[in-house]
Amino acid sequence: MNQTMDPRDKQKDSDRIQWLRDYYFLGNKREWNNEYTVWSTGTPWDLQYHEFTYYIVPETYLMFDVMRGGYAQAARTVPIEPDFWDKSIAERRAFFVREVMVNHLPQEILPGDLIAGGRFNILTSMCLDEKEQAAYNGKILGKNGVRAKVKRFHDHGYGNAGATSGHLIPGHERVLKIGWKGVASEISARFDSLDQTEQSGPKGSQLRAMMTASKMAGELAVKYSLLCRSLMEKETDPVRQKELGRMAQILARVPWEPAQDFWEAVQALWINHMLVMSDENYPGPGVSLGRIDQYLLPYWERSKASGMDREFAKEILKCFWIHCNTAYDATIRVGNQGITAGYGQLVTLSGMGPGGQDLTNELTYMILEVIDELSPILEPKPNVRLHRNTPEKLYDFCVEMISRADGAPFLLNFDERSMAGMVGQGQKGGIGDLINDTNVHDYAPVGCLENTMVGNDRSGTVDNNLNLLKAVELALTRGKDLNPHVDPMTGKSEKIGQDGPVTGDPNTFHSFEDFLDAFKEQTAFIVKKCADLYELSESLRNDYFATPYLSCLVKGCLEKGKDVTQGGAEISFTTLEAVTYATTVDSLLAIQYLVFDEKACSLAELTRALKDNWEGHEILQAKAKNRAPKYGRDDDPADALARQVMTIFCDETWKHKTISTLRQFRPGMLSWNYWAADGRQRGQFLSNAICPSNGADIKGPTANSNSVGKVLGGKTRETTGDFKEFINDLPNGASHTITFNPSILKDPTHKDKFKSFLKGYNENGGTALQINMLDPAVLVDAQKNPKDHRHLLVRITGYNAYFTSIGKELQDEVIKRISHGNF
Repeated sequence: MNQTMDPRDKQKDSDRIQWLRDYYFLGNKREWNNEYTVWSTGTPWDLQYHEFTYYIVPETYLMFDVMRGGYAQAARTVPIEPDFWDKSIAERRAFFVREVMVNHLPQEILPGDLIAGGRFNILTSMCLDEKEQAAYNGKILGKNGVRAKVKRFHDHGYGNAGATSGHLIPGHERVLKIGWKGVASEISARFDSLDQTEQSGPKGSQLRAMMTASKMAGELAVKYSLLCRSLMEKETDPVRQKELGRMAQILARVPWEPAQDFWEAVQALWINHMLVMSDENYPGPGVSLGRIDQYLLPYWERSKASGMDREFAKEILKCFWIHCNTAYDATIRVGNQGITAGYGQLVTLSGMGPGGQDLTNELTYMILEVIDELSPILEPKPNVRLHRNTPEKLYDFCVEMISRADGAPFLLNFDERSMAGMVGQGQKGGIGDLINDTNVHDYAPVGCLENTMVGNDRSGTVDNNLNLLKAVELALTRGKDLNPHVDPMTGKSEKIGQDGPVTGDPNTFHSFEDFLDAFKEQTAFIVKKCADLYELSESLRNDYFATPYLSCLVKGCLEKGKDVTQGGAEISFTTLEAVTYATTVDSLLAIQYLVFDEKACSLAELTRALKDNWEGHEILQAKAKNRAPKYGRDDDPADALARQVMTIFCDETWKHKTISTLRQFRPGMLSWNYWAADGRQRGQFLSNAICPSNGADIKGPTANSNSVGKVLGGKTRETTGDFKEFINDLPNGASHTITFNPSILKDPTHKDKFKSFLKGYNENGGTALQINMLDPAVLVDAQKNPKDHRHLLVRITGYNAYFTSIGKELQDEVIKRISHGNF
């Protein structure tokens, strides 16, 4: 029973797990769900919906007023203490969230469930008094409010920016070891160490809020313990009766006390994790669990030694997995029961330890089996860390899972390149004592792939998404929009004004270097514009939205006496994600080729063709699309220009910090959103993260991957890179998706070739690889017959989605991606 199963021998779920899984997929037909509930202080000015979290999701912009009003109408009143308004915002929030979770939400356990903790999707009052709420509203609303500026930034093609919740890895391992009792003791001791002035100031109020929040998990667990005892007394099945009795014992101890065995650890982890989502009023995205197979391993080994059956341990994990998926219930009445994309409650498996040793263990394989057997359930998705010493057995296991994944969540992170980026971040950010060669192996991805340290790091991994292609447009037009923005609601055109710097008349440029200089200046402008916009929502969150429970789980907050939303984390960065990288590079390559090398047109003629959407310029369009060089073909001159673009973007990003929270900007590439000079017509999708443009990688996946590795920095001749010989200018990582036809894994020979590709990727590729193993014919059929393919998953960029639940435009884009079938 202690041997890992052959991945080809996929086990059938027990009756318990089959029922829970089937019940979950009933969606809004269920009698029970974890839909949003809304809670108010009862004041007429009360607000529950903090829209700045969603500024990075443009499709929500038109719904902001509906959300504000609708949630306020649905809110239930929570009685507040007489001195409630005399306390700080952080203390009010700590009391209010604790009150809702412990005393107002019902405690429920589904039949057969081994893990307690059902309802956590809540929208709670911002807990602002009338004056504070008016000030907040004034900054958000109006012609010159943050909302209008965010919308203009998006409407004019720059991208989006907002202080988004989630996207970090709390210190779960520490809390499992010392329990919330230990956390509360540390907070109390720290508060007592403050002098009287500090105790009555911001530090004292923050620590008092954290003391209140630190009691919440233990108090909630006791409520569930009492429920288990009540259910046990009514239960007639002796096996289930015994399970409920054991659950009652577990919940009476954890997570207040340190966990002692596997069941206790998984139960404690779930309560700790779900309360992070409650505290932020944010159901899941990027609230990641870190290196779960490492910190849960001692508890599994202890339980195994005491006789716990391996399959029963997997059932405990499967119950945990199903609980994570109920995050989607937040909006269960929307679309496909609210399931529109992977929320990214990531778990990190395997990877390097000190000195390059491999840390794959029995729990690594057990968790992979759980994911494989529950597929196509979405959460939490695994990121498997591969490196030079990864065992063949893990490669075999992963390839088998990928071969039949049908788009199910599966991410591969490559340690050496990823760790190079993190070490470089430590050096550039002036925190080499916190991230260096001796501890960087403890990094883990959050959300889709974004790399951070664990338990002390909030690096805002999707907060800023910048359309690099905008700098090409501004360089062509002396800093103005190419076309006027048309308001889709009114149909009125906005007058084109001077946005960027005047970088000269393109017709006077004598060389491509002249144009590249203009591009550099415009890139500096758009990066600063994004940083300035981000500060507006970052300062709002700093002033008005505390998360004291989460702050208890992030090192630095206690020591600084600051909330994590105020920059309290020991490592506190924010990431600027470049979007449309390949399209930008290909546009520059097209300009260089058409205008300066071949002299097929002038810059004015090319600009005219773009204004005309290529109509009447079809020959020039064909040359741009088919003759000009492209990034992604392992073409050294093309990739050299791509490397220049990477350096320009990264250098500009490192120049900025937030004003309110002093968070350093760092670079990354992840296409959270898409925007519609390289031959594309208006409205077509732009390139995805660091991937080559659709149709450009005509020389196969190896050439594609080599280009990615080169533009990140490649490798040095000796071990003088950022980590060993590896260089990586993107500490956050870069999303790289490749679609393969399932036929390439049809037999052992092809599987061995695919393993070799993955090993080569580790040496010469990027930081992270997301694999779509899909037959285009199946996708076409799914478009025509969606009811027959309800659970078909596809990889979009850094996230997965059910294919039938995404829009037709995005479906078409997925189908058009080159499927490497002859590898």
